[in-house]
Amino acid sequence: MASPQVFWPYLAWIACLIAAAVTAGREFRRSRGFDKARTLGRLALAIPMAVFGTEHLASPHSIMRGVPAWMPAKLFWTYFVGIALIAAALSIIFRIATRLSAALLGIMLLCFVAMIHLPDAIASPHNRILWTIVARDSSFGAGAILLAAAGRAGGKRSAGLDHSLATGAVYLIAAVAIFFGIENLLHPECVPAVPLAKIVPAWIPMARVWTIITGIGLVAAGVAMFVKRCSRQAAAGLGAWVLLLVWSLYLAILISQRDIEGLNYFADTMVYAGVLLIASRSA
Repeated sequence: MASPQVFWPYLAWIACLIAAAVTAGREFRRSRGFDKARTLGRLALAIPMAVFGTEHLASPHSIMRGVPAWMPAKLFWTYFVGIALIAAALSIIFRIATRLSAALLGIMLLCFVAMIHLPDAIASPHNRILWTIVARDSSFGAGAILLAAAGRAGGKRSAGLDHSLATGAVYLIAAVAIFFGIENLLHPECVPAVPLAKIVPAWIPMARVWTIITGIGLVAAGVAMFVKRCSRQAAAGLGAWVLLLVWSLYLAILISQRDIEGLNYFADTMVYAGVLLIASRSA
């Protein structure tokens, strides 16, 4: 039997997949066009957050090493963030106070960038993985902010603020896509989309081809997202491609590996697909 550190995150993933399928089925059938993309994006963003949150609770002493040295009560913050991630995931999946939970999630992710990832990257400026993590979590935070800003009720001032936030978030996601695309092309041996350290297994057919194709698509779509008339189509197309990679290449790796690393790579890339699909509705 798998250890608790592996079993509980996998259980959270499966349970949230089932919950999402049950709760969003009718919504997805009734929606059209880019609204379907937003529904898929919302769920793709939310489900992995429950996985990450459960991992915080199942492996607290490992996770707490990432808490900044100057922060007291490291174990408390590890558990707090884990509970917050699970709460945000359930809120977004079941559409209960979605805007509030998405906004808080986005703020928390951007705080991680400012307090943890960016200082680490600045301290080791030649470490591409650290800069990739900065870009990754920045795009995750931007996607959550987009989800919170989309369709919020309010007056002209509120609508103007939401539009400004949405535009800035889309441009940030576009810039990250270009950065990721360049990294994919420079490191075709690594898994596609989010260019972290994992090497594509040799048994994957045309292993490097998928990363090169994805790199070209990331750069092209990232540039197109800065052009208003084709921004939505670019984000939707790229999001659909990354989601296809998640449920083909990354799922194959997950089935072959069946450990917490395989699940984390699957979940990371699923969130990124969700961010792009949310951007397609907000661009």
